[in-house]
Amino acid sequence: MKNALNTLGRIEKFNINEQRKILVALQERRDAEIEKLENLNFQFEQEKEFNRQHQLVGDFGAYIKKYLADKEIIENHITELEQEIENVRNIIADMYKEQKTYEIIDDNRKKRIQHEEDLKLQKQLDEIGTNNYIKHHEETN
Repeated sequence: MKNALNTLGRIEKFNINEQRKILVALQERRDAEIEKLENLNFQFEQEKEFNRQHQLVGDFGAYIKKYLADKEIIENHITELEQEIENVRNIIADMYKEQKTYEIIDDNRKKRIQHEEDLKLQKQLDEIGTNNYIKHHEETN
């Protein structure tokens, strides 16, 4: 039982670490998408300012349509990634609960074994004390 609990605990720690790696990768992808969105917004502001200064150059309406489409795509990616991140966090939380269960079971097992050993030792000490009392009592009589 002891080895099985230790093995399960190690497996759970390994699985948690793997999920953490997945979480970090998802967060990095989300951060990259957020940066893309910020860059897109910055470029839009620059184009808007350029269009104000040079109103006769280019088709700003077409640029706005492209900008809005690109923005929607990036925002959808961010939303999807945030949902995936939340799912992985929930998985990790469940894994921690399971790992904690194994730790509690193992702690209870250790406490039970210690209690049994304490009881055996107390029995031995009581027997030694009783024998010493009997010897001492017989010697005085």
